[in-house]
Formats: sequence, structure tokens, C-alpha cells
Amino acid sequence: MRLTSTGLLSLAFLVLTGCAVKSDQVAGTESQLMHREAQAAYDQGDDARAEQLYKKLTTLGPQDAETWFRLGNLYARTNKPQIAQEAYLKSLSMKDTDPRAWNNLGIVMLRQAWLALVQAKLISEKNDPAFENTAVIIKTLETLPAIASEKTK
Repeated sequence: MRLTSTGLLSLAFLVLTGCAVKSDQVAGTESQLMHREAQAAYDQGDDARAEQLYKKLTTLGPQDAETWFRLGNLYARTNKPQIAQEAYLKSLSMKDTDPRAWNNLGIVMLRQAWLALVQAKLISEKNDPAFENTAVIIKTLETLPAIASEKTK
């Protein structure tokens, strides 16, 4: 049997495609293992290790909304609200139908607003209209569980 140049090209394509699929499967398995390891580190409170793994996962799969969401959770927990917000927004840019990301983004933003208002009240004079306005808003925000938990820290 004689192989034509078209036949040889087809055979080479099939071999290369098989290698690519196998390589993608290995990368996918490694990524899954790294996700599990990152979540275990997060659950055990090893925030430095969890951050290292999640950041590596964002470089390996920059379009993985779940990795960005989990990185946002880590940053929120470690009191890094600005980068938590950025991570949640990145996650939402890929999957804007995730209610968890919207919820957590909202909580981070509420906490930042509360802190800004507390600062405004601290530096304003009692006769300043901002003093009374911020006092009312602070009192209202502090009735929310997400803010009440921050207040006790």
C-alpha cells in the first residue's frame, strides 16, 4: 500500500492532534489538583500558600472565573479589599451571572463605604452637616451582619 502525501499529512495531523489532546488532559488534571491544593490551603488558613496557588492558576487559566472568585475571597478574608474587589470584577467580567461574586463584591464595597464614613465622622466637626449625615448612615450600616462582623474586629 502506497501512502500519498495527503495520506501522510493526515496521519501526521492525527498523531499531533492526539498528542495535543493528551497534553490538554494532563494540564487539566494538574490544574484540578492545584485547585484542590489551593482550596485545602485556604480551608486550613494557610493564606500565603493559597494565594500563591491561586495566582499561579490565574496565569495558567486567566479566563477561569472560579479561580478569580476564590482569589477575591482570599483577599477579602485577609483584609485586602481593593484587590479583592478587582478579583471579583475580573471574575464577573467572565461570568456576570454568578450571584456569589456579586454578593461578595457588594459586601467588600459596603465595608469600604462604612470605613470611609467612619473616617468622615472622625474628622468632621459636630456642627458640620457631614457629621450628622455620616452618623445616620453609619448607624444604619452597622445593623447589617457584614458590617457588624467588621466592627467587632
